[in-house]
Amino acid sequence: MSRGLTTAQNNHLAGDQFISYTLIDIDINGGSTLRYTDGPYDVVYFGNTYEAQGNFLGISETSETADLQITSINLVISALDLTTVQTLATSNQINQDVYVRRVYVNPTDHSLIGDSASAEAIEIFAGKIAGYRIEDAEDTATITIEVQSQFTNFEKRTGRRTNLANFQREAPGDFSMEYSHESLLDIKWGKK
Repeated sequence: MSRGLTTAQNNHLAGDQFISYTLIDIDINGGSTLRYTDGPYDVVYFGNTYEAQGNFLGISETSETADLQITSINLVISALDLTTVQTLATSNQINQDVYVRRVYVNPTDHSLIGDSASAEAIEIFAGKIAGYRIEDAEDTATITIEVQSQFTNFEKRTGRRTNLANFQREAPGDFSMEYSHESLLDIKWGKK
């Protein structure tokens, strides 16, 4: 089964050898994005450069199931520089978007394999930052970022109320819930 791969990628995987790299995008609170790769050189995908800096150490495994569930992965990043710690290990990074993609590389000319520029990468995980953990050692540290999938936990009670004040926390200029406190006796849905 092709799992959404392009024809060029399927042909490449059917060959004798293949090279793949992981690309990660971590949105930063404030509008910028950190882009890392586990490749030995910087990778350009869709006009963005993914830095091969050695900080990105790996991601944990995740598995697919038929059940609707919240899955999570852990991104492990070396925190040798203080800038990385100050950027990623803050509470305002919670709920920022993270994308994990896989690219296949032509071993002869190091170009990305795909039928078009947008089809060169396969998105293998998308989610939001749920938390982080810093592990200090004598001469180094690592940051583990927990990223949860974008599925919703339908059993969780959030405590939201359907009133104007609560609604305007998310949409300050929207007054659509202004009369939500008035109950309607009869709501006619469709034909009688």
